[in-house]
Amino acid sequence: MTLQTATYSNFFETTLNGIVASGANDCTLTAAPTSNGTTPIAAPYYLVIDPDNASNREVVLVTASSGTTVSAMTRDVEGRYTTDPTHVDGTTVRMAVVGEMFEDIHDRVNDIALTGDITGTISSSTQDIATSFGSGVIVNADVNASAAIDASKIHNGNVSNTEFGYLDGVSSAIQTQIDNISAGAVTLTVPITVKVADDGSGSQNVFYFLSGTDSGAGTRSSNFIFKIGFKYKFDTSDSSLATHNFKFSLTQDGSHNGGSEFTTNVTTAGTPGSSGSSTTIEITPETLGIAGATSTLYYYCSSHSGMGGEGAINLYSSGGGDGDIHGFLLMGA
Repeated sequence: MTLQTATYSNFFETTLNGIVASGANDCTLTAAPTSNGTTPIAAPYYLVIDPDNASNREVVLVTASSGTTVSAMTRDVEGRYTTDPTHVDGTTVRMAVVGEMFEDIHDRVNDIALTGDITGTISSSTQDIATSFGSGVIVNADVNASAAIDASKIHNGNVSNTEFGYLDGVSSAIQTQIDNISAGAVTLTVPITVKVADDGSGSQNVFYFLSGTDSGAGTRSSNFIFKIGFKYKFDTSDSSLATHNFKFSLTQDGSHNGGSEFTTNVTTAGTPGSSGSSTTIEITPETLGIAGATSTLYYYCSSHSGMGGEGAINLYSSGGGDGDIHGFLLMGA
């Protein structure tokens, strides 16, 4: 039928005060249907004219009325007749429960299945469910906090839960980040994990390195290729780094071999061996020096000699080394 709430007056029965001709869409009643015996009910409501006459019985929907005057009604809502019947003065008019009332209810439900994942109320007796839970009506507070909404329900469903999870940790506009990378405006950071362990001799601790998804003890005396446009972040938070300060120098073994600490574009955070500790070096033209004079660095421990082993860091501008300017090469000793 339609999205409406039909009103009803219990046990109401009256008669027509005048003829209702075929095609007429108004009539006058002898008495008005009321909600409490005195107050007329408001349209819409259904009436059955001549209810006890199977050959002339008609269900009508009153859409506008005032007291006993019905100013607008829809004839033969059942679709029983080809031509609306005529009803004479004094014909019985009864308010009865008719099937069209239930059809109205079904239309209001509008095939929406309410579950525990949606909260909220219908704001009025005439508001349909489709409007109450329609586009733009459900707000964040209406969604149960424990409701796990599958990514396939978002937009056209082409993004999976796994792909949606990749957004976790994104802190700024993704397209802007991509555009900046393409334009060379962003410096990429390469993470490298550092650990300290004996070199196998039983008398010498050295630095071991892990990168990417590597796990385990790592590789010692590693030779690196670092390239301009990248930051290389050495994670020194492993507990084995306690008392071991990870440094760079132009001289192998640094201060233990007459050299000094190299600090250009080098930043440190925290205390080695503690959570959040790191040493980061950014490779820029400044790092390389005039005409690329700084081509090799060495890593060492400022507190203990020999910890860098034979490892070195080779610095290149774009196009140097293995030709891959978008990463670094880690080579075992």
